[in-house]
Amino acid sequence: MTKRNSTKGVAGLLLAGVLIVVLLLSGIPGRSVSRNKCANRSAIVETVNEASPGIVVHLRNDPKIYFIAPKNNHGLTVNALRQKLAGKETQLLIAHAWSPLDPFSSLNEIEEIRQEGQLLYSMKQ
Repeated sequence: MTKRNSTKGVAGLLLAGVLIVVLLLSGIPGRSVSRNKCANRSAIVETVNEASPGIVVHLRNDPKIYFIAPKNNHGLTVNALRQKLAGKETQLLIAHAWSPLDPFSSLNEIEEIRQEGQLLYSMKQ
């Protein structure tokens, strides 16, 4: 192998490493999302479960996963949330943060939950 080919190989590996680090760092969600970067979802809640990202809420006719991270649940339990939300019209304020690890934004963190105008959960409590 010549010196020129060796340099190209090292440069290629270095470039690939930098791209991987950038992709991983850009997938880490920010600490706080401003209100103008949030989206509202209003639908009937089908299920509320405990799963990998935390408390998971599934809305009727919506394939996306909405969740409350364990560090942000502020003592909220799955059973209490299930009793309040299951089968009822609910408004979710969703953090809209795109990530290359989730390009179609199928996993969304819940900022607020409201039902009939009443605030049931807020990340900022």
